[in-house]
Amino acid sequence: MNDVPIHVARTGLVGRERQLADLREAYATARGGEPVIVLVGGEAGIGKTRLTEEFVAEVVADGARAVVGQSVPLDGEGPAFAPLVGALRGLHAEFGAQQLLELAGPGADALAGLVPELGVAPAEGPEGRGRLYEVVTSLLERVAAERPLVVLLEDLQWADSPTRDLLRFMVRGVRDSRLLILATYRSDELHRGHPLRPLLAELDRLRQVHRIELPRLDPDEVVLQLRGLLGRPPEHAHVQRIIQRSEGIPFFVEELAWVDVDGGCSELPGSLRDLLLVRVEPLSEDTQRLLRLMSAAGNRVDHSVLEIVAEEHSGALEAALREAVSAGVIVVDGDGYAFRHALLREALHDDMLPGEHARMHARYAQALEAHPELMPSSPTATEVAHHWYSAHDVERAFAWSLTAADELVRSYAHATAQQLLERALELWDQVAEPEKVAGRDRLDVFIRAATEAYAAGEFERTLSLVKEALRLVDRTADPARAGWLLAHQGSVKSRLGRPGAVESLMEARELIPAEPSVQRAEALDWLATMLMLDWRFAECLQVADEAEQVAAAVGLERIVASAHVTRGTAWVHMGDADKALAELRLAGPTASAEPDHLHRYFVNLSDAYTLLGRYREAVDVATEGYEHARKRGRKRTSGVVLAGNAAEPMLALGDWERAERMIERGLELVPPPNHERHMIGLKAWLELWRGEVDAAAAAVERLRAGMTRRVLLPQDSRLVARLDADVALVQGDAERAWTAVTTEVGGRIDAAVPGYDLPLAFAGAQALGARIRAAGGTAGLTGDIAWLRALTEHTASGWPVDLWPALVDAELAGLGGNDAAAWDHALGVLEAAEGPVHLIPYAGYRLGRALVEAGDRDGALTALRAAAAAADALGAGLFRGWVDELSQRAHLPLVAGVPSPRVTPSGLTAREHEVLRLVAQGRSNREIGEALFISSKTASVHVSNILAKLGASGRGEAAAIAHRDGLLDTAAS
Repeated sequence: MNDVPIHVARTGLVGRERQLADLREAYATARGGEPVIVLVGGEAGIGKTRLTEEFVAEVVADGARAVVGQSVPLDGEGPAFAPLVGALRGLHAEFGAQQLLELAGPGADALAGLVPELGVAPAEGPEGRGRLYEVVTSLLERVAAERPLVVLLEDLQWADSPTRDLLRFMVRGVRDSRLLILATYRSDELHRGHPLRPLLAELDRLRQVHRIELPRLDPDEVVLQLRGLLGRPPEHAHVQRIIQRSEGIPFFVEELAWVDVDGGCSELPGSLRDLLLVRVEPLSEDTQRLLRLMSAAGNRVDHSVLEIVAEEHSGALEAALREAVSAGVIVVDGDGYAFRHALLREALHDDMLPGEHARMHARYAQALEAHPELMPSSPTATEVAHHWYSAHDVERAFAWSLTAADELVRSYAHATAQQLLERALELWDQVAEPEKVAGRDRLDVFIRAATEAYAAGEFERTLSLVKEALRLVDRTADPARAGWLLAHQGSVKSRLGRPGAVESLMEARELIPAEPSVQRAEALDWLATMLMLDWRFAECLQVADEAEQVAAAVGLERIVASAHVTRGTAWVHMGDADKALAELRLAGPTASAEPDHLHRYFVNLSDAYTLLGRYREAVDVATEGYEHARKRGRKRTSGVVLAGNAAEPMLALGDWERAERMIERGLELVPPPNHERHMIGLKAWLELWRGEVDAAAAAVERLRAGMTRRVLLPQDSRLVARLDADVALVQGDAERAWTAVTTEVGGRIDAAVPGYDLPLAFAGAQALGARIRAAGGTAGLTGDIAWLRALTEHTASGWPVDLWPALVDAELAGLGGNDAAAWDHALGVLEAAEGPVHLIPYAGYRLGRALVEAGDRDGALTALRAAAAAADALGAGLFRGWVDELSQRAHLPLVAGVPSPRVTPSGLTAREHEVLRLVAQGRSNREIGEALFISSKTASVHVSNILAKLGASGRGEAAAIAHRDGLLDTAAS
């Protein structure tokens, strides 16, 4: 049929020069090795496809490879991942199955869930979805390594939830490749509740994502388009009418031009629908009926399917198709036919009468049901379910919705499976024998829908479905299922940061029958984990023991391993380090073989080493875990959390640049909330130590804001409290820092956890030392000192890390931390430890300060020079700034042989300038002395000399003169 002339004029691009230039610029960036995502939006008919076709043809001519995928307008009920499947099929056609699987790398068999010709996808449950996402992303990266790759995904407004989810992952996950992802969408269809809106808003915030909005053509551009369409200047009489009626939308300009010139119409159509159907109305009734039938299939239909559905002999069918192609309504597309524009298809579909609509959808359902071989490379159950539902055949729509859900799970499209299970629940009461058809009762379908929602990461919807199922279940007659639902509710509440998670799991433990079962083992495992995370360690250990016993009885090695991890982590928090590490290592062999638990084992073991100050081993364990994840095709899911888990010990060891890369990468991929908080905190500390105080303070505000929306685990709230205290100390607000520490620890010192509360005690000691110095002594603070000493002594008892108590002692020794011997000891402990190395320049600074106050200038200079060198080696601008300020105030040159200038042009000495600045700030003689490490009597002498030199009658006049003459701007060395 390729010889059929198509009655459609084609013009060059009009009014799209800037947008085409933007696409070329994006392509140039991608070709240079930096992946780019371009979102092209515009209303229907605005020319998105025309622009992208022109661009793709141009880059292919330049040597790029391009693949295209199209979303299907079946209300989200078409084939799962449709546009991405189309793109993958393009690669499969070029490379073949074997080479495509080799390019995909570890976990490549997951691709079979989207492209069945590649084999059989493994049944992996929720983990399979993450692996599929990893594999698709890796495949595109590797294909783009050979030469630039452009992936065009059209009409995202119709994309299903799994497609949006995978696109989100790809955009965040792709790195260092010559890849351009180009996606189009109809902006006029994005109503307030449209599911694409939040995705676009999220992607807009990413650096690698660019948005192009296509505007309507202006009048001059419409004239240019008309000239191109007609091949001659348009008649003035019609130009204004077309400009007015088309409103600058290129597709409407084209249709109106055809109506006005080729259609021979004296009057333009009165509505958009009439305009779109003008090409159809002159066609024979048989052709119009065929086109309406084709519209029920979507934008495209295979010839083999159409032959059966049309119920026409081949001669009549071909004649109608030729007529439709010649009229420019449809085009030949491979082995089938596609509407020239989706708007034409929508107009034809909407033009069907209700009875006709049902009959035509029923034809497709019957054909696909009877002849599944018509679509050998694409799952059909979802489309059959859609057609029966559109045909209002409740019985068949119900049965096929359940079948389609099973099919979709094999493709890892859990969200769409959940939607079809909910469709079945919607139809349940309208079906004669639903339990017989479904092979299960209504409650089981609810449970199944909740399971798929959970697997899709739709936790809010999971919670709603579980709550409805709990309303239906009889807890007395059916305790097993009621208990399972409560356990699931507890798990989801934990994920969402909602209260009541432990309570739901406790109730599940009581309800699920005591005899060993998979359900009881899983519920106990979840409960033990939650109790451990809630720092209820005695209860946790009891439940973990029971979980292990039940799991061993039913052969669930993964839960046996999980119990080891839970117990080991609890023992670390309880201060029994050796016992904890031995228990954690017992989980290693099983966890490494079980992808579901690999992540948790390596994260918890590396965390344990970090808390124990064994930072090199922590990095090694996290790195080993990352390698396991990478080999299983999970480097961007489990792997990124493990890599991020290595960041904290790397910071402690001083490998700040590498840690920063891991933190940034982890945050790009939007890890689970608890890991995200951890990485935000680590990034904030790094910013603080580098001297970027405002950025760190903003992170505290962000974390504090998040705490109001979620129930935080103790380890998370400890992180925020410690970061808040550290920022407050740098900002000079010791009271806020002290409040942050005491509020977080509370009154139960006996419940303190060494790995978290000893660093927090150090922050408290810093705040308390500053308060003592501000008060000039310990009067009124003895109770706070006693509380902090008790917290430190209790928490440090038996804990193998001795640097935190040494730092607490140094902060409180003497008058608020001015005992040089205590700081010398703390510095020695820090230098002997693996880290945290950022505390070495801090302790060196504090030692230098104490020595200045003690009058040991030589010792102070040595200490400050060492602290400056340590700060420079790390890039710790905060501490280097403190060292510089102290050395200037104490007149201790950090660079040997460089004397400090003693007199400035104003006649004041450098020291007098420093005193004058403080006088202008309203400081008393005592406060000046504390700031400059001199006695108040010496400060008084300096003030008298300043008044005499400036001819001022008092401190206020001296401050006024200083401001007037710019003396406060004069630099003092």
